[in-house]
Amino acid sequence: MAADPGGPDGHLTRAEGIRTHRCTEDRGIRPDQRYPPIAADHYWCESRRRLGSAMSCCHHLATFILLGLTCLSVAAGPQTGKGLGPQDALPMGVAAPVRSAQKDASGVTISLESGLLRLQVCDERTIRVICTLGQTLPHKKEFVVIRQWNPVPFEWHEEQDRFVLGTRLLSVHVERSTGSISFFDASGKTLLQEPPVGGRVMIEADPNSIVDANEVRLYRVKQTFLCPADEYLYGMAQCQDGVWNWRGMPIELRQLNTQVALPVLVSSRGYGLLWNNASLTEFNPVDQEIQLSSTDDGTPSDGPTATEQLRGKVGLRMRPSTSRTGTFVTGPAGEYVFFAKDGDRRNEIGIVVNDQTIAHIRNMWVPYTAVGKIWLPANTTCTVRLLGGGRGARLFARPLGNTTTFRSHLAECIDYYFFYGPQLDEVVAAYRRATGQAPLWPRWAYGFWQCRERYSSQQQILDAVAEFRRRQIPIDLIIQDWQYWGNHGWGAYEWDASHYPAPEEMIQRLHEQNVHFMISVWSNPQGKVGREMKSRNLVIPGTDWIDVFNPAARELRWKYLYEAFFRIGTDAWWQDATEPGDDGNAMANRRVFVGPGDLYRNAYPLLANQAVYDGQRAAAGNKRVVILSRSAFPGQQRYAAALWSGDVGGNWDALRRQIPAGLHVCLTGLPYWTTDCGGFFRPPDQYQSEDYADLLIRWFQYSTFCPILRVHGYQSRTEFWNFPKAMDTLIAYDRLRYRLLPYIYSIAWRVTSEGYTMMRALPMDFRQDPNVYDICDQYMFGPAFLVAPVLQAKAASRAVYLPAGTAWTNFWTGQSIGGGQRVDIPSPQETIPLLVRCGGIVPMGPDLQYACEKPADPIELRIYSGADGSFTLYEDEGDGYDYEKGSYATIMIQWNQASGTLIIGQRKGEFPGMLKERTFHIVWVSAGHGVGIAPTERPDVVVRYNGQEVRIPRASQSQ
Repeated sequence: MAADPGGPDGHLTRAEGIRTHRCTEDRGIRPDQRYPPIAADHYWCESRRRLGSAMSCCHHLATFILLGLTCLSVAAGPQTGKGLGPQDALPMGVAAPVRSAQKDASGVTISLESGLLRLQVCDERTIRVICTLGQTLPHKKEFVVIRQWNPVPFEWHEEQDRFVLGTRLLSVHVERSTGSISFFDASGKTLLQEPPVGGRVMIEADPNSIVDANEVRLYRVKQTFLCPADEYLYGMAQCQDGVWNWRGMPIELRQLNTQVALPVLVSSRGYGLLWNNASLTEFNPVDQEIQLSSTDDGTPSDGPTATEQLRGKVGLRMRPSTSRTGTFVTGPAGEYVFFAKDGDRRNEIGIVVNDQTIAHIRNMWVPYTAVGKIWLPANTTCTVRLLGGGRGARLFARPLGNTTTFRSHLAECIDYYFFYGPQLDEVVAAYRRATGQAPLWPRWAYGFWQCRERYSSQQQILDAVAEFRRRQIPIDLIIQDWQYWGNHGWGAYEWDASHYPAPEEMIQRLHEQNVHFMISVWSNPQGKVGREMKSRNLVIPGTDWIDVFNPAARELRWKYLYEAFFRIGTDAWWQDATEPGDDGNAMANRRVFVGPGDLYRNAYPLLANQAVYDGQRAAAGNKRVVILSRSAFPGQQRYAAALWSGDVGGNWDALRRQIPAGLHVCLTGLPYWTTDCGGFFRPPDQYQSEDYADLLIRWFQYSTFCPILRVHGYQSRTEFWNFPKAMDTLIAYDRLRYRLLPYIYSIAWRVTSEGYTMMRALPMDFRQDPNVYDICDQYMFGPAFLVAPVLQAKAASRAVYLPAGTAWTNFWTGQSIGGGQRVDIPSPQETIPLLVRCGGIVPMGPDLQYACEKPADPIELRIYSGADGSFTLYEDEGDGYDYEKGSYATIMIQWNQASGTLIIGQRKGEFPGMLKERTFHIVWVSAGHGVGIAPTERPDVVVRYNGQEVRIPRASQSQ
């Protein structure tokens, strides 16, 4: 019998107070036994007892063994605050022998004992897998993958025990006797495989046949793969647990404030997988529940759980910490996973095992879940505590295991895309080819964004910008947060005339000072737009949330956004609460334009951002779209939408968790991500506190090397001058950001043109070094910089691992250090550990007050010798979409270590306003030379460049 994907190898641990599910209780199986073979009627009887189904036995038996999938009819439970629970645990699958296979131009359709398995060859790196119970493939509504694939050559042949599909780069094996699938690279190395039996499970979602708009039967599905002990899994979600390797670790894939469902898995083995399902999904589910002590602790379950509930409240207090206890008895020694779920999202959720805290999130509001793991000895009784979570929170546990499972509440079929690298950049690029490339943002969007909760009048905004300019602090964007709508109704696309009497004039005055304007827009507006939406039935029934799945709703929304904001000069959009709402439950048990809301719920932010992107692209081709969204879904990068990590706390724990959260997001293919620098919820003494100044400095240093540099805070005056203990350092790093714009804008072009990633987990560049797989507090920023944020209070240094295969140079000192070792890097408060790999080429521009103040001339080219290197400098007009038509210029810059020669290549392309001639200040970095933020006073060589190739020997003088 195959391992049950809900628990490792089908092994259930012994536990006092653990309710073991999946049929053990009713068959007298001891909790520590493995499952014996089970006949179909056992599954039916257990399902009927548990669900009270009145269906006939013959119906279940007739639909049981299909596609190698276990198919049962069960009632779909409500999807509100509760996640999928133990009652939703799906039974194990069985074998599905292959009956026949038919090759066509784009793939192979395999007929199993009942149902179909489809392998679509999208390109030589990408295979789509669809499993269905019917005899025809479903015609799904596709939101994520938009590419129309052209046929590519592939091979298909039969062997004695299996069928084999092969492209130039990979092969897929389908076992003849079981129907199980395995993926291999061209050399035959295993990349990903299902267990021999039972990797796929489908259950009818409702005995009365829930249908979508096209009368398609829906199922609950589970897909399981084997996951060896040396595999690392990344991506999948933005979470606040601080987990880096998702191997065996559960995630509840749902949209929440601070938690984002992005079901794109990236493996250290060099492949990726897009789980093409937008319903509530559990990744690596945990179903063995621990009985806890009484939930009635007398603590009231109150307090805000959503941004909308704040509405200017002051003096918010966190409720006292509470806990409930239980016991857990281990089986074999090893790592065990503990998963808290169904919390009330108020203030705290955490897990303590034997007095060791393995998970703990504390904030004004928190996710529904928390997860942690711990090594435990064999056959030992452990004391466990659930911290916070409210009366309804539950706690679950199991061994870490050796499987990877997706379990989705609703689906038309099992559907996923497999992407092969082997380099992780190639995996991400393949994903972007399928789901859409990320458009290039305007140059100004890579500068500094000033935001706070909140500016409450147009005069406050104008005064803030005037002060930035007076103090000569670089800035490119100022942001208007919520409640500018006054008494027009929540989220109305209208201005409060008493505080914003002349918004068009305000924006014009901002533009005169070369500052752009972003405004917060919600998807549940009242006011004029809300009334028209409701009158035309363009909202999700029973809510104020726009039904963004309806094209008419998206068009109407843009009409109002255009009239209220874009027409008068708004430059960018802050899409708040795109989950929709803090808890993401607005679509639960409701229908939307395309069908059951539960089937599409996680895709809401994708369509919400499409509405703005499509609207602006149609309205103006000379203004690039810039969107900041609180939630996301795969494919969202094509709508120029960045993600930020939501309303996180202003403390060191929160800062530490942002780094793995952001790296996971970027590995899913979403290239633009940021945080509320300094934290959304800040301490009351933030302006004078030395401790908070330390945190703010370290967070801002980190943010300087994020795709977006932005500050924000609740009821905070976030302007630099309000933090006298931190101001000088904040200004210094703001200045550094602007000096690096030639570097940043060039790698942004690579994001758009190559599917590149700006904020890079170390395995993206150093897969050959196994020591980097488990590092989540360092990363590469583009091809040159190794960034190691300081994450401890009052730190004077921090340990940094320098990946093997290259030497490294300290950006601040110019000293060279060998790779493949962990070193202690001095990091006084004004300095973030920042190293550049040998062979790195870093173009730095002049000091600027705003991104487009003047051309990047001269450019200081810092050359970090010791290895060959190259960099492509990219330039265009800085805004508009003419770059899509080829209106841009590139200059390839190469360093040849053996000959000691720098080559500035011939310029390719042109654009209006391009510098015909420019100056390069060449600096070969060495100890004390070409270091730090300031321009190098005495460059090694000054080169006058007119677009033709120039070769500069290291010993040469000015040319």
